[in-house]
Formats: sequence, C-alpha cells, structure tokens
Amino acid sequence: MEKLLKTQEVAKICQVAQGTVIRWINEGRLPAATTAGGHNRIRPKDLLELLKTLHLPIPEELFLAQSLDQKTRVLIVDDEPEVRKMVRWMIEQDFSGVEIEEAQEGFGAGWKTHSFRPHLVVLDLMLPGLDGFHVCKFIRQFPELKDTKIIAISALMDPEVSKKIMSLGANDFLTKPFDLDVLKEKICVHLNLRRKGEPHEAA
Repeated sequence: MEKLLKTQEVAKICQVAQGTVIRWINEGRLPAATTAGGHNRIRPKDLLELLKTLHLPIPEELFLAQSLDQKTRVLIVDDEPEVRKMVRWMIEQDFSGVEIEEAQEGFGAGWKTHSFRPHLVVLDLMLPGLDGFHVCKFIRQFPELKDTKIIAISALMDPEVSKKIMSLGANDFLTKPFDLDVLKEKICVHLNLRRKGEPHEAA
C-alpha cells in the first residue's frame, strides 16, 4: 500500500515549519486524508504537485517516494467474502502491477477510498451500514478522487437501480451474478490496462 506522509515528515522534506504544512492543508492547497484519531496523512503525489505549483525545489526523497506510487490500485467492496475473493483472484491472474485492497461495509469503503486513493472501485450496492449509493456519492464529493472509476454491482434487477447509481457518478454497472470476462473487459476499458501476455500495440 502507498506510504502516506505525516505532517512532520512533509515539514522535514520541504524544510518548512509543521504549521506551514497544516496551513496548506487548511487552505485546501494540499489534499490530506484524516485518520480516525484526527491526524493528517499526505500522498507524495499531492505534495509534489503543490511544490510544483509554488515553484519550490523538489527534494530528492520526494521523487523517490513518488516513484513508489506507480501501481494501479483497485478497491473491492462487497460484504460477501466469496465475491471479493473471486474478483481479487481474477485481477491478480489477468493483470500485472495491480495493488488490491478490500472492504466489506460502507463506512470502511469510504475511509479506504480516501486513504488508498484507488484508480478503480468495484462497488457492491447492498452493503451493511452505508450502502453503495452513499459510498459512490461520498467518493464524488472529493475533487482528488474525480478520476477514480467506479464499477457498481448489484443483485437487484430493477433498471432504476442502474439509472440511480449512474446518476450519482458510477462509470459502469453489472448485475449479479456477473461474468468475470465481462468485468475483465470493463476493467481494461476504464483503466486502459492490458491483460498479462497481451502484446503491446505497434508504435
């Protein structure tokens, strides 16, 4: 999982006071996730973008931290362990360089989405606690998650379900039980990934 930086680590890297880092966060200039204990955590990528905007020197250790953030990140959200296991297995078998996290209920999904910053969320709609509709709405509230793709899944056959989740910002919808090959194709399209062993296009 991506290493998130503490405010004191950011201050040390940038050679500024910790209060300056907190001010950047409070002013909305530096995106930060908040832990359950109320502590800020910063992604190296977001810090790098801020330093570029402020025309400040980029420390070498920040380039190193940023280089670790190259894997495609996928969050699987479903209260059924069998479904999570099946989707994880498929992704690990068919795609290279993908980091996977799981959540089994809505609140945990919301927290992990904000801290893990996935490129894709495979989101079941019928979850304990916060349902998938609320999770989708939560994700779309944050500008830093605007590029996160959401593939919603549900056993509900009502066409209004698909219409509603798409209106809340989902990128795609599948009805359970779904074909794994169909999910693979949707992942390829939304993340622009190639399957293992698939040849690269000629230049």
